[in-house]
Amino acid sequence: MQAEELWNSLLDADRGTWLKGIDAFRRELAARGVRFGERGLCNHLRPKFLTESLYRRLEKTSEAVMSGIMEAKDRLLQDERLMEIIGLRADELRFVDVDPGYEHIAPCVRLDSFLTPTGPRYVELNGECPAGCAYGWELAKAFEEHPLMQRFTAKMPARPIDTLTPLLDTLLACYREWGGTRSPVIAIVDYLDLPTVPEFHLCRDFFASQGYEALVVDPRALTFDGESLVGEGKRIDLVYKRVLVNEFIERYDEVKPLFEAYAARKVCVVNPFRSKIVHKKSIFHVLTDDRREEWMQPQTQRLVDEAIPWTRRLREGKTTFEGREVDLLEFVVEEQEHFVLKPNDEYGGKGIFMGWECDAITWRERLEGALENDYVVQRRLEILAEGFPSMERNLEQDSLFVDLDPYLYLGRMHGALARLGAGSLCNVTSGGGQVPLFVVPD
Repeated sequence: MQAEELWNSLLDADRGTWLKGIDAFRRELAARGVRFGERGLCNHLRPKFLTESLYRRLEKTSEAVMSGIMEAKDRLLQDERLMEIIGLRADELRFVDVDPGYEHIAPCVRLDSFLTPTGPRYVELNGECPAGCAYGWELAKAFEEHPLMQRFTAKMPARPIDTLTPLLDTLLACYREWGGTRSPVIAIVDYLDLPTVPEFHLCRDFFASQGYEALVVDPRALTFDGESLVGEGKRIDLVYKRVLVNEFIERYDEVKPLFEAYAARKVCVVNPFRSKIVHKKSIFHVLTDDRREEWMQPQTQRLVDEAIPWTRRLREGKTTFEGREVDLLEFVVEEQEHFVLKPNDEYGGKGIFMGWECDAITWRERLEGALENDYVVQRRLEILAEGFPSMERNLEQDSLFVDLDPYLYLGRMHGALARLGAGSLCNVTSGGGQVPLFVVPD
């Protein structure tokens, strides 16, 4: 029996009990801090199950993509053509130029994938400050205590993946490579008026449980005297940077002590400001670029082609598609049902347009608008839906798409985020929910 079938059979066998327990379980999740602002983050009473073999496949392909990015890193910093593809703004370049004091360009990343009939395919990379790992681990612990999960594991073993310990290990590894020798005071830094603040508290509490002094601080509350970065009266050694570079630049006059301390090598910052390079969605253009053989190993190219849909930064001119030369704009107009338009640097599903959801006139208008801004065009994927019992609709099954997003720490995968969505977009910002991930036997 498949894991999903076993879960549903146990659910149906004692549905009245599980219905009565919904309110208490949701209160438990809220008390644990599994909230996006004041909104509950988990709305469905089933984990995402992944077989051991599929988990290993996800691991292999996601690590191959990160390997390709690391192979491209040094070339990117020297090659004007590739940096032009990436599309950094002038005000971002000064932040990217600073050496963070350690080798890895993005020690903590999250690849966003969908499961397709041919396996996992990655549609973008969160290379700046990937969220959700603390939420996912807290959800997994809460589900492990749920009586339905306990009945399930009595019949089929299932294991969660710890996504917080490798995060802390990565922060400490970067700190030591940077030159840190003492036990660091860790600051989790982002604006404190954001709905993700509950997750910052989960991270802080976990770091403290492992013996490290930790605080959650707004970048506007930091000071730098030329020697020490200070927040809440404490000297900070290590910053877990959750603030996005664009949002940092917007308020630079208020937050510049953090960057000044970073540039002066007085504080270790993870992820570095330099990670903005790989955070741009056009990094997938670089990975599928016509001239990548100049810097990418053949084996990595093959794995990347299995994992990443064809992606190009949108602009006028020729490119190649499946070995043939095409005029990019004409091709995307003619084949609109096969493509999606995405802002090169945005989050939360903002500004995304699906060719198959537009009529021809609207699609042309979208393309014209995208040309005037900064967009990529990406090949459409065929994605698979699953049924999840809704805690908002008396455990009726919702048919949802699963956004399965591996976390990679220093290039190695450790667990994944599982987000649910009813439409083409699966993200928390646009209303999608999150469930924990459990790995089950084949």
